[in-house]
Amino acid sequence: MKRIILVIILLIALAVGIYLLIPRTEEAVTNLVEETYEEVEVKLIHEVHVKSLESSSTFEISEEEVEYIKKENMIQLDYLSGVYRLLYDYDDDSNQLMFVYEDQTIHVDFNKATYRLNDDELLENNFITKKGGTLYLSLDKMGELFNMESILIEDPIFSLKLNFNVEGTDTYLIKEMTDQKVAALPDKINMTWEAVYSRATDVEKLYDMPGLNIISPVWYDLTDGSGTVKSKKQDDYIEWADNKGYILWPAVTNGFDPDMTHELITSIENRTAFIDKMVDLYSGNDFHGINIDFENIYKDDKDALSQFIAELTAAFHRKGMLVSIDVTFGGGSDNWSKCYDRRILGQWVDFVVVMSYDEHWGSSPVSGSVASLNWLDRNLAILLSEVESDKVIMGIPFYMRVWFERPSNEVVNHMKVTSDAITMHKMESILDNGDYNVLWDEAAGQNYISFIDSTDNAVKKIWIEDEESLRLKLSMVHKYNLKGIASWRRGYELESIWPMLDEELRK
Repeated sequence: MKRIILVIILLIALAVGIYLLIPRTEEAVTNLVEETYEEVEVKLIHEVHVKSLESSSTFEISEEEVEYIKKENMIQLDYLSGVYRLLYDYDDDSNQLMFVYEDQTIHVDFNKATYRLNDDELLENNFITKKGGTLYLSLDKMGELFNMESILIEDPIFSLKLNFNVEGTDTYLIKEMTDQKVAALPDKINMTWEAVYSRATDVEKLYDMPGLNIISPVWYDLTDGSGTVKSKKQDDYIEWADNKGYILWPAVTNGFDPDMTHELITSIENRTAFIDKMVDLYSGNDFHGINIDFENIYKDDKDALSQFIAELTAAFHRKGMLVSIDVTFGGGSDNWSKCYDRRILGQWVDFVVVMSYDEHWGSSPVSGSVASLNWLDRNLAILLSEVESDKVIMGIPFYMRVWFERPSNEVVNHMKVTSDAITMHKMESILDNGDYNVLWDEAAGQNYISFIDSTDNAVKKIWIEDEESLRLKLSMVHKYNLKGIASWRRGYELESIWPMLDEELRK
């Protein structure tokens, strides 16, 4: 009887539970449906899309700016900061702006409300305006001057599309002329620098250099921040080079003076004066191109240097001349390495000449190779992540260093290291006049000697640059499909080096 009563109680409890559960389930389903169909506020995102040759960017913009674009047909200049081969610089002090796209330059003077396109006459400024401290440019003028296409879409949301890939007239013709100049160069460049200091080069002592095709005589030096240039040009050298069929890309240096360089490249007026002067000098002498050897520059002036090089390149291209710039590998000191934006510079110039030597420089605290093969290989791979390989000219050294290691009188268990740079001629003389155990350094790809010199009271070490080491270095040209080599400098080499360089480049 007790079991029957217990079963009845359990059945009653189960029935009550089911009864109570049913309405709660329906309520949960109702809530779920309500949540599924709850209205969500959709935020409309207004955008500007900017597309150029090798870059594409999208910017979110405000309702207020949408109305300004629609009403005035102008957009913020900052939206163009990522466009390929487009740079600009506004100078607060002079209230002027320099805008360069491809190989055309616009110089705006807000004081006079005028602008100048390239070397044309002054025109009323309807290109760029200032609104509340922000620079805006005219979409109509951009289309007219630079063949930029703009597409406005307002439904369902506002979208402005700018396309810089439209093939133009003036820009295209300048690029076509520059491309032809580059295509006319030898398949592999074999370039050397002619260092000119206080004395002019004695043309009578120049010798044949088989395979050489470009010479960069160091003829022009910046002497002040306003753009004054000292010339060491030699007419007899120009005549000699012309008779030999050599192409001249004379070099201009900044005297390795960071303050003077800062004054030049951070001023629109100083840059313009310098560029105009150099264009006149080079075009007046029928030079094929220019080599920019600006070194020891403040890291903070990196962007100013890029702007300067963009303006200079555009001006030289319009005159049919090519531009190359000398840079170091990345990863070094602020003034000697981090001052170069290699990616931007590589967009503008025709060739980036990497000074791939001084791995161990004159005042290096440790002895080592001027340019070991492993170091060269590793750093070229990094450089080529920023610059196109067919724009890179690899520097090779015609010199090496004799390292002197002496016990320090100041630090315990330490050797004080000094060095002297020597030419290949001097190295040959050292080997001819001594009995040395020459070892092969596999990592450096060089022959090596070390010995105790009692006269100098030092252990001497030399990583030797010779035909064997240079042959290995030139293999990097083919490994990475580089444009060629540039040697520092003519006169340091054995004359027998030239046929070997020519042979290796032709492989």
